[in-house]
Amino acid sequence: MSNQQQSPQKSPSMPRSFGPRPGGRFISGQKPKDFKGTVKKLAKRLAPFKVSIIISLIATIGSTIFAIVGPSLAGEATTAIFNGIQAKIAGVGGMDFQLLIRILLTLALLYLASSTLMFLQGYLMSSVVQNIAYTLRKEISEKLDRIPIKAFDTITHGEILSRVTNDIDTLGQTLGQGLIQSLASVATIIGVIVMMLRISWLMTLIALLLLPLSLIIISAIVKRSQKLFVKQQAALGEANALIEEVYGGHDVVKAFNAEPMMEEKLLQINEKLYESAWKSQFFSGLMGPIMHGTGDIGYVAIALLGGVLVINGTITVGNIQAFIQYMRNFSQQIGQTAQVTGMFQSSAAAAERVFEFLDTEEEYDRPDAIALPEIEGCVGF
Repeated sequence: MSNQQQSPQKSPSMPRSFGPRPGGRFISGQKPKDFKGTVKKLAKRLAPFKVSIIISLIATIGSTIFAIVGPSLAGEATTAIFNGIQAKIAGVGGMDFQLLIRILLTLALLYLASSTLMFLQGYLMSSVVQNIAYTLRKEISEKLDRIPIKAFDTITHGEILSRVTNDIDTLGQTLGQGLIQSLASVATIIGVIVMMLRISWLMTLIALLLLPLSLIIISAIVKRSQKLFVKQQAALGEANALIEEVYGGHDVVKAFNAEPMMEEKLLQINEKLYESAWKSQFFSGLMGPIMHGTGDIGYVAIALLGGVLVINGTITVGNIQAFIQYMRNFSQQIGQTAQVTGMFQSSAAAAERVFEFLDTEEEYDRPDAIALPEIEGCVGF
């Protein structure tokens, strides 16, 4: 009975597998992470699906072209209405309803085609990402049969489960959304800039002056939040590992009176997870509002300059309406691009933990091993 009253830290016969060991080989967050190396490995995983990715890229470009032509047509409709009202007031004509209906029908068809192509792109990219997640789960399952038994002295069951479930799920969700949104955002930004240049190079120049400011803000936030995303995934893995070990070995923990020690461990890990999670989500969430704020500043400047150009007769009322819509779209895509960087950071942190396990040294037969003859499986006495 006296042995049971001893502190669990001092018990020489205490089992070693209650939770993740800080010195374990697979515990993340202790060394600088290879972000570029992880991206290269992800790119190799995407290579077999290049046909689907190319089709998705074409669908994205087509959807973007149809979508960005929309504001221009809407501007033409506004100009037609404005000219019709002016002609009616002057008593020299009226509203051209045939032209207006033709523009609106064309606009509806363009938006329908854009939505259809975007649906196709989302379907293909989701299929690609889920295939990659399926392959990674299968490879981890097969890897468990090839690594040496001694490797399980440095990694807990919960840590393995965390990589198979949490990390691969995170990779599948964030990578899929990130790829889809990044393709759409890049194509939209390029198309919107082209359409804005067609309307007025001066207003486009003012709009683009805000871009360097946006990029500086994004790079500063990304640099800070990337480390926090890595810590978040590492702490999540530790928490899952400890919980699985404690529940799986509950009788052993109870026998050694280790509940207080396990509670203290979980509190420490939970505190790390809380700190890294809220900070990473906070910094990632900052990018969108900041980008929208800079976009609003540009919107005010464009509205003032556009009004002057309309008064001077340089552009039409429909042009300024279309340009303001393009400006809003441009700011929105910059904000979405900022959000996508947060998704890719989370994907990279999760993927690195998965690849770290898959790169574990496997157990091979010794070259000087003696091949045994066929064994019949019959024991005689």
